[in-house]
Amino acid sequence: MAEAQATAEAVSHVGPHAKPKEKFFNRKTTPLYLMILPALVFTFLFKYVTIPGRLIAFMDWRVSGFQGWVGLAHFKFIFALDYFWSAFRNHWRFIVLGYIFVFPAPIILALLLNEINSLTLKKSVQTLTVLPHFINWVVIGGIFINILSPRFGYVNDVIRVLGGKPIYFLSLPKLFPWMLTYFRLWKGVGYSAIIYLAALAGVDAELYESAVIDGAGRIRQTFAVTLPAIAPTILVLFVLSFADVFGGLFEPILVLKNPMIISTAEILDTYIYEVGLKRSRFGLGAAAGLFKATIGITLLLTVNWASRKFTQEGKGIF
Repeated sequence: MAEAQATAEAVSHVGPHAKPKEKFFNRKTTPLYLMILPALVFTFLFKYVTIPGRLIAFMDWRVSGFQGWVGLAHFKFIFALDYFWSAFRNHWRFIVLGYIFVFPAPIILALLLNEINSLTLKKSVQTLTVLPHFINWVVIGGIFINILSPRFGYVNDVIRVLGGKPIYFLSLPKLFPWMLTYFRLWKGVGYSAIIYLAALAGVDAELYESAVIDGAGRIRQTFAVTLPAIAPTILVLFVLSFADVFGGLFEPILVLKNPMIISTAEILDTYIYEVGLKRSRFGLGAAAGLFKATIGITLLLTVNWASRKFTQEGKGIF
């Protein structure tokens, strides 16, 4: 009798519909794990295995190999260079322009595409805006160099027709940061908007119906319904963007820069490339790279802490 009662209590505690614990690897999950395996291998090889290479910043490392430890000598040397700090300021200029114009552009594009009722027009615009993402920066650089050429560029042809003199746009240091910001926006706005369009697809239609009943127009609905609904997605992408806040600029600037705009085009990445690789001063390049990585990690942790502190959910990305 006691054993039967104990068995009944155990069954009632577990429940008649208790599901067995699923295996970590099964028919559903194994293909998914295999899909992310290349990304994990790539991250491990090029992000974690290379971490000991940061120690070169504290070494006298030459083409012939290790010559000895130098401590903080490389950091003291680059910190005393005005050219290094000029590259640092230029890098921040591009970062600020990116967050002012490049980061919100996909959100605006997604909101505009979401208002288009014609599916054909919507798909056509989305396709045209996504295509530049798959064009290499070398090709993009060649396209815009030709378009803006003072001799045979289309832009200067129009200026000549209007009675003006040709302008060598890529020789104007003050104009270059704005031009590069436009190139980055043009290349990435459509691809980045895909994530926000996916988030917009999940917004409950009843919220819009309630807003219409309350007399809200389209603009009012955008600020009262749409943006709050996709705010978590925006926050996640904003915080994650600081993980590579100093990245994404090396290739376009390397393609487009020239001696006439070096005062505003030189950034930390190109400085590391010029000093560390082309001049074979590996220690100085590694020191500049470690300095850049330290600032990036600090910014990421700071923004993640701010998202925990000041958002209503009180959650960060990690």
